[in-house]
Amino acid sequence: MIKEATIERVLTRLESGADDFALEIQDFAQSQPELMSYLTNEEIEAFTDAERELLLFGAVVIYQSVTDERTEPDPVSGNAISIAEEANYELIGEGKGDFRQRVTPAFEQSPEEELLAFVEDMLVGEAEEEGITREAREPLFITLKTVVDVLTV
Repeated sequence: MIKEATIERVLTRLESGADDFALEIQDFAQSQPELMSYLTNEEIEAFTDAERELLLFGAVVIYQSVTDERTEPDPVSGNAISIAEEANYELIGEGKGDFRQRVTPAFEQSPEEELLAFVEDMLVGEAEEEGITREAREPLFITLKTVVDVLTV
């Protein structure tokens, strides 16, 4: 399991602006081309610019947290992404209630609670501050959970 301290360290580094975020995205895209393609495909176009930026930021935090604690993950296949995404839509689609209640099954089924808590907190916090729509929260969570799943297998 990725530790909260690792996630916080990555967040601090990225939010400090010391690293050029465009270079971070480029490194991510070179290491994980299929995953980057998944995060920028036409379905993602339904998100607002702020939502797409948050999605990429979240994916980079997840990726860097994984690489900080473990070795560089092998490039993920499109098939693995599709399988994980489908399973996540089935899992979250079963939830009832508000956003936090709907994503609870994801926490119960994943060993990566800290990464999922980061995603959940980011989506709830940014929704109010950055104009992330309530309708986008669940698909953003599912997309980022898919990133977590395929990078931590």
